[in-house]
Amino acid sequence: MQHETRARDTKGDIHRAALDLFSTRGYEKTSLREIAEQVGITKASLYYHYSSKQDLLQAIIGTFFDDMRAVFDQVDDQPWSPERERELLGAYLDVVINHRSTGPTILRDIAAVLAAFGDQLDDLIEQSRRFQVWLAGPDPKPSDRILAAAAVEVVGAVFSAGLDQSEVPDEEFRTILLDAATAVLARRQHHR
Repeated sequence: MQHETRARDTKGDIHRAALDLFSTRGYEKTSLREIAEQVGITKASLYYHYSSKQDLLQAIIGTFFDDMRAVFDQVDDQPWSPERERELLGAYLDVVINHRSTGPTILRDIAAVLAAFGDQLDDLIEQSRRFQVWLAGPDPKPSDRILAAAAVEVVGAVFSAGLDQSEVPDEEFRTILLDAATAVLARRQHHR
């Protein structure tokens, strides 16, 4: 029997198992015991890492929120330019792609997410709106704001459509979405 040399990433294993079960069965219908069984640890071991199911949900989705905030915070420090716009849209896409397994959990159990995050979610929504205002460009008209919101929604629509994203390599997937979002934003010139 070969000896495994890498240390086990128990928290990562717990996150993956929880996301899988939350996405397929729902947050409310998934127990900590089921998560522990899927990981191959005892429920006591799971409690060592997370004191409750809500604590686990906060840890999983909290990393998505933190990464998204880091992108949104950049708009406060950066003047708008076409190059910077594409760069920040790319950073936004990187977060969404890296956390794509979190999406079904958020969409399926929005009530659990709202209960777990409340004010943090409101803050993230406000930061997302600031991001959209920044994407609208300097001195935006109402039509520019609509196009900026539509560009961000292009990304969300693809993830919520239930498409099998594994059929396209991540880098190609990113390029397709980035091109689609920037194509929407390019319509601003037609409205000026």
